[in-house]
Amino acid sequence: MRRTRLPRSLPSSVLLILLALGAGPLRGLAQDAGPSIPDAAVPAGTAAPAETVPPASVPVLVDRIVAIVDEEAILQSDLERETELYRLERQYAGESVDGEPAAIRREMLDRLIESKLIIAAAKQADMSVDQEAIAGSVDQKIQQFVEHFGSLEALERELTRSGMTLADYRARMAAQLRDQQYLRLVVGKFIRPDVEVLENEVREYYLAHLDEMPSEPDSLTIADILIAVQPSREVRQRVQEKVARIQSSLAGGMSFAEAARTYSEDAGASRGGVVGVVGRDDLFDAGLTRAVFALAVGQVSEPVVSTRGVHIVRVDAVQDDGRRAISQIFLPITVSEQDIAAAEAQADGARTRVLAGEAFALVASEVSADAASARSGGVLGTFRLEDLSETFQAALADLPEGAVSEPVLTPAGWYVFKVLARTAGHMYTYEELSEQLRQAVESQKIEAALAEYVKELRKRFFIDEKG
Repeated sequence: MRRTRLPRSLPSSVLLILLALGAGPLRGLAQDAGPSIPDAAVPAGTAAPAETVPPASVPVLVDRIVAIVDEEAILQSDLERETELYRLERQYAGESVDGEPAAIRREMLDRLIESKLIIAAAKQADMSVDQEAIAGSVDQKIQQFVEHFGSLEALERELTRSGMTLADYRARMAAQLRDQQYLRLVVGKFIRPDVEVLENEVREYYLAHLDEMPSEPDSLTIADILIAVQPSREVRQRVQEKVARIQSSLAGGMSFAEAARTYSEDAGASRGGVVGVVGRDDLFDAGLTRAVFALAVGQVSEPVVSTRGVHIVRVDAVQDDGRRAISQIFLPITVSEQDIAAAEAQADGARTRVLAGEAFALVASEVSADAASARSGGVLGTFRLEDLSETFQAALADLPEGAVSEPVLTPAGWYVFKVLARTAGHMYTYEELSEQLRQAVESQKIEAALAEYVKELRKRFFIDEKG
């Protein structure tokens, strides 16, 4: 059975599943904030300009203690970092940062206090965390960020725009991972052993959330015929002439960057054609991917034709993981309304042949521009309807088994589909979801027990807030 997540509309369940797995500190702070650092983040703790620094004889407030938990201090800088990271995470998730600043800071302070309480309880029980593993995880996450932004310098620039240094971000990430490890230990020792989930509770949960339960959508086995939209002879000739000029300029000693600035017709022309670092799954065209990953550093490809135009690519660097930093010269291939209409007429002709009794597989093998499926008689495979593009869904949603679609226009050209088999979707049964449901109920119980446990910790340990 395909594993399916429970709906996101069950926040308490999701939160405690995350807690149980160690995926976030108290109050659901996400473990993986993601590599993106939004432009609109509000700087925290930014130093004053040099001309405003008071004379050396005047005391300067560097930091201050905002709370003490069991002799562990929470500093103003800790609170500012926590608040800034909260903003970054919300913005990365596409969520607005609602609430008054004072209320947000209050929530962040509570989060820090509760983390300190968890650590105090863990240390009192002689629990310890693996510092080497934490350091390794931090290094791994930093490397992911570096790869996302293209270089360490680019990452540091993004952090600076948010009022942080790399050292700040590394320290806070290490603190988050440490807190998560302590939380896992505490939940595993003091919370989870006392949580019991009964069969009737799981069934009651299922019935109470029946309208939120996931379902298996319709799936279809489909075949296709693709008629590509071809540009006019005049357009093709213009592109061929320009490609010849580019190749002649490169052969004559012009640098690739200068050729890109001179000839390329995309947004990267002003940057000398620089695209950035790409992996095998990052490019939209299989032919382009093959060309890029067949090149060594400094090599320039032959012209590669994609659905968008002609690409001449240079590999600027190869990273240790095999990803490539590339630049390109791009020439778009434009098509006219007449070109689109001519391709539609060909697609209509192919469909008419099938409806007149010719085998779909034969017609596909003769005329389809989808070379991969044409070799197998047009068969594309089996797909869940919801996994297809909106355009394909609209064309196939009501098409019965054995039927042939009208031509469908896409950026790749005109498609004609045949539904070879269709399996109706269904609501997952209780038996299919029982394990996930049990985890959801357990998570709710752990969440409630953890909240009570933290209340008790507030009574057991010394807390002094400085106002």
